[in-house]
Amino acid sequence: MDLLNLSLAEFETFMFVFFRVGAMILLVPILGSRQIPATMKVGLVLFLSLAIFPAVMHQPMPQPRGVYDLGIHLLTDALIGVAIGFITRLLFAAVQVAGTVIDFQMGFGVVNVIDPQTQSQVSITAQFQNILVVLIFLASDAHHILIRAVKESFFLIDPNTIDFAQFTPEYMVHVFLAMFVVAVKIAAPIMAILFFISVGLGLVARTVPQMNVFIVGFPLQIGVGLFMIAVSIPLFSLIIQNEIMQLPARLLGLMRSL
Repeated sequence: MDLLNLSLAEFETFMFVFFRVGAMILLVPILGSRQIPATMKVGLVLFLSLAIFPAVMHQPMPQPRGVYDLGIHLLTDALIGVAIGFITRLLFAAVQVAGTVIDFQMGFGVVNVIDPQTQSQVSITAQFQNILVVLIFLASDAHHILIRAVKESFFLIDPNTIDFAQFTPEYMVHVFLAMFVVAVKIAAPIMAILFFISVGLGLVARTVPQMNVFIVGFPLQIGVGLFMIAVSIPLFSLIIQNEIMQLPARLLGLMRSL
């Protein structure tokens, strides 16, 4: 196939692939990080589009009747890519929520650092766990899952009958709730221990009023919290790997909802 001599219909198909892949890359974690130069992102999108295009060029595509119609169809393809990236980003958001809750319980609620991916302020534990998620994500080849998902979306989603207003919002809420449960699973062991320490310090304050509980409790909660974070890393890794294994099923459910 000569990519430099495409017909008008083939060029329109390539534009649909380019917009869908580009929207996914811009929103997906790691690849869509602001630290990656824009030229590199454009090159990656172009490379992936050229790799996917020969496999999907014979799939049924919308037949726009004008510039306005073409713009609507390109926007629809971009929204499909955004939805695929959003499903993946929810896993990283769940980790950040868990880390923020843990830091608030430890007393690190006002200690924030800049997340290089989103350029936003996050808590120390959330940033540490976010780095672990990035390593596990890449080590598990989860980025290959996203590339396959974009490719399979052209086979599973009929662009002529797509409907964002029927089942997709309900499915997005379902996935959002599942990610909230993941955040609770990650933070639950550490929160439970810190809660019992707070209860114990409260009992000590009532039975031994002479003891300054605030001086003793603050370093105790920090020390126990850091110890529990270190101890719970294997559990954290298992939870993240399990969610990555469920990522293809969630992406498939999203495509069926469309």
